[in-house]
Parts: sequence; structure tokens; C-alpha cells
Amino acid sequence: MEYGNSTENGIGKSNGIGNGHGIGNGYVNGHGICNGHGNGHGIGNGHGNDNGYVNGNGKVNGEKMKKMKPMDSEMLREQGHIMVDFIADYYKNLEDSPQDFPVLSQVQPGYLRDILPDSAPDHPEPLKELLHDVSKKIIPGLTHWQSPSYFAYYASSTSVAGFLGEMLNAGLSVVGFTWLTSPAATELEVIVLDWLAKLLQLPDHFLSTGRGGGVIQGTGCEAVLVVVLAARDRIMKKAGKNSLSQLVVYASDQTHSSFRKACLIGGIHEENIRLLKTDSSTNYGMPPKSLEEAISSDLAKGFIPFFICATVGTTSSAAVDPLVPLGKIAKSYGIWMHVDAAYAGNACICPEFRKHIDGVENADSFNINAHKWLFANQTCSPLWVKDRYSLIDALKTNPEYLEYKVSKRDEVVNYKDWQISLSRRFRSLKLWMVLRLYGAENLRNFIRDHVNLAKHFEDYVAQDAHFEVVTTRYFSLVCFRLAPVDGDEDKCNERNRELLATVNSTGKIFISHTALSGKFILRFAVGAPLTEEKHVTEAWRIIQKHATKFIHNKKF
Repeated sequence: MEYGNSTENGIGKSNGIGNGHGIGNGYVNGHGICNGHGNGHGIGNGHGNDNGYVNGNGKVNGEKMKKMKPMDSEMLREQGHIMVDFIADYYKNLEDSPQDFPVLSQVQPGYLRDILPDSAPDHPEPLKELLHDVSKKIIPGLTHWQSPSYFAYYASSTSVAGFLGEMLNAGLSVVGFTWLTSPAATELEVIVLDWLAKLLQLPDHFLSTGRGGGVIQGTGCEAVLVVVLAARDRIMKKAGKNSLSQLVVYASDQTHSSFRKACLIGGIHEENIRLLKTDSSTNYGMPPKSLEEAISSDLAKGFIPFFICATVGTTSSAAVDPLVPLGKIAKSYGIWMHVDAAYAGNACICPEFRKHIDGVENADSFNINAHKWLFANQTCSPLWVKDRYSLIDALKTNPEYLEYKVSKRDEVVNYKDWQISLSRRFRSLKLWMVLRLYGAENLRNFIRDHVNLAKHFEDYVAQDAHFEVVTTRYFSLVCFRLAPVDGDEDKCNERNRELLATVNSTGKIFISHTALSGKFILRFAVGAPLTEEKHVTEAWRIIQKHATKFIHNKKF
């Protein structure tokens, strides 16, 4: 990608990055000369004739330069166009020239330190030079999550609407930790999360019109942390301040690792974190019987069960915990149940997938990651709670410098009391733009397309006797592997490890792995916005090609 071709429009002329526009208006970035009858604008070292000015080091009309401003509207207009072109070209090249963008970065650790200066520059550098370094030095060190051949982990979905929302967010740059600091930032978040709750058909107690409501956390990890803290404080008000060592939490052994971290941050003793074993008999969902037995056993020993984390779409295999029976157990014992639907919850805006969160009416909290599969760009993790006061009471802070008078407690929302940090971005802006610029039906169809592509890949696997599908596919993740030979699981694991490394080393596709019941499993997750059927077909061709040597090498 090259940036710096100048064009001449009218009388004005631009030498440098960008274009000269109109009669007498030349725009220059970097070291260059702007000649025109009118206004010349430059960044860096340059000289303008007539009414020109330069942001950088240099002189205009023989006089001392104008002081550089961190935010200059004309500089933003000019350089913003250049940056949008750069990013648009990046996405175009991901599609048109995939050979130039290995999906999994092929650099070695420490590569960047050897090619960048060891200290920051004292003076401004041209944007052209910076973007050249991005192209030549930064992009080779990226794993291209937006590549159409990215099939690892879960996608971090982006979109034009999400990007525009991020741009507007960055441009307005407001900080909405209380209603007063930016009323629109707070009120839009309340409204948009009610919209999304209705698309998901969440129960009314999660809406802002009742005792509950929604808040956008940065990530699912943050969402799980704040509800663990809320549930902990709620139970300690009943059991006493000295009861922390007795508190017990429950989840399956497939629950995201952030759950354990959240519990440890919340002071829960590690030995009191119960991760219940799952297996293929329940397709790696949490067994309700095991949960009830664990709770009964802990109660008999004097422990205090207070939190259950259920998952819809586990990280390893997109397993779905049975919310209906788990919710009934939680309700019968008065235990807070959280539903972590970070990945798969997004799909539940489609009527055909909504069944996977049946039983959410008995949950105390529920979250999804809209940046995973709802095209909202990083980071955007909506969280809904049944009782917002449990959250607020656990997290509120009231320093004098943030005080302002309202007539009623519920008159305004102060989102600082719904999260860990004080500062917060205007994240609802991009979610609002995604919902409005695409509409619910288009979003549903985007998700359906990805699910159909995953089914397409699953069919390829099922038709090859050398491979096997390992778990039931619910959404757009396929768990598969080279099948064992003569029942030898150890050799089978080694063959699949080697296949994964070989396939990823090509740079043509990127897949990831997990372990289920001691088996090394390959994961193929569809979710990148640019992925089409041809990319799935090519990925399978690459996997088959490199599997050949392991299939025919009986000694391996």
C-alpha cells in the first residue's frame, strides 16, 4: 500500500501525501511545498505561498511557524481521509492479495525491537513515513483476525457500522461515568440495551423499566467479575462479614478461565471453586445432577453456596449448559445464577437459536459479547442484571467531586457504579449504529450465513473417513480431528498436534485447538465478516493436503 501520490486539481498543487483540492487549496503532509493561489496546509517541514500555514517545523511567509495543536479540525479532515483509505485498502488487500497477509503472523519474538528506534522522536514525523512503517513493520507482526481465512478461537467481528461507531466515539471523545458528564451517553446505553434485550427475548426484569437493566462492559471477563462481586456482597449481608472463607461457587470444567480469575479477585478461596466434570454424554454441558449433589454436600459441611456460572457456547466446544434445570436448582437454594453467553448468545437473536437460552428467566444476570458475533468491533460486552441495586451497592463510590443533586435515586443512571473503573467510553454509540445501519433481520442473516458455512465444513469432515467430528455442532464452531488408528489415542493426539502446527505454518489459514476428555481437538470457527464458501472450501483442501502425510505414515 503506497500513500503519497499527489494530484493536481485546478490551480492548487500538492506535493506530499494526499491530494490538492479546489482552486488554490493544497494539502501537504510531511516535507513538501504547497504552491497555489490560496491556502496551503502542511504537516511537517514546508512552506506555503499566499495564505498558507504549516503544522510542524518550518516557516510560513518568512515568519515563525504557527504552534502545533493536538486537535486541529483541518488536520483531522485531511489525515482522517488518508487513514480511512489506508484501512479500506487493508481490507481490500486481505481479500484480493491473501498471499501477502499470512493469517497467523510468521515473525519471531522480539522482531520489532530490532527494526524500530530505541527512543521516541523529538520532532514531528510525516504521516506518510508512519504509515509506511505500519505497512512494512507492524502489519507483518499481526495475526489477521479479519482475514476471510481466520478460523481460530472465536472471531472478533468487525463491520463498517461498527468502525464508523468507533470513529464517532473517538471523535466525540466523551467520558460518561455519570449521567451529568454526558447525558446522551448514559441514556442511549439504557435505550440500546433495552432494544437488544427485546431482540433476545429476555424476561422483562432485565429491562430498565423494572429493577434490572443493562450496562456495556468492556469484555465478558469484566461482566463475570462484577456479578461475582455483586453476588458475594449480597450473600455476605446475610451471612456476615466473616463468612468469606465459607463461600462456594460452581461452574463446569468447560467454563471460561475468566471465571476462576473473577472469583480469586473477589476473595473466594481457590479450594472453594467447584468446577464440575463434564463429558461427551452431555456434549460437555454441565450435569444438573452433579451440581445438586455438590451443593448438598457443601451445605452439609457448613459451606455457603452463593454463585453458579452457566455457559451458553463454551470456549472449547460451544457446549450449552442446560439452563432450565440449572436455573431451578439455583432458585430453590437462593443462589445467584449468571449465564455467560459471550459467543453464542448473539445467535439467539435468531428465533431458531433462541431455545438455547430457554431458562434465562431464572438467571440473575446474563451477558453476551457483541464484538464476537454482532459486528460491534472490540470492545462491547452487554450485561443485564435482574436487580441493578445488587450491582450498584457492591460497586458504588461517592466522592465529593462526583456528587450532584437529583430528586430521586432512580432519576438518573450513573454507570460508574455498574463497573470496576470510573472512566468509560461511549460504547453504546457503535451498538446503536450497528442496529440501525443493518437492522435486526440483516444481523440475523449474517449469523445464519456463518452457521451454514460451518455446516458446510462439518459435511466435508463427515465425508472423509480419516477424520471425525468430535462434538455436536450447535452454532458456527466445528470440533474435529484426524481419527485414531487402531484405537491409539496417544498417537492420535500427536498426529493432530502436528497437523495443527503444519497447517498454521503455511500462513494460508489459522485454526486453533482445545482438549476434551484428554483428546487433542482441532477447532474450526467461522465468524470473520469476509469469509465466504470459497474460503471454507479452500481451508478444507489445505487441511486434507497436509493430513496426507500423517494418514500414510503409519509409524507416526
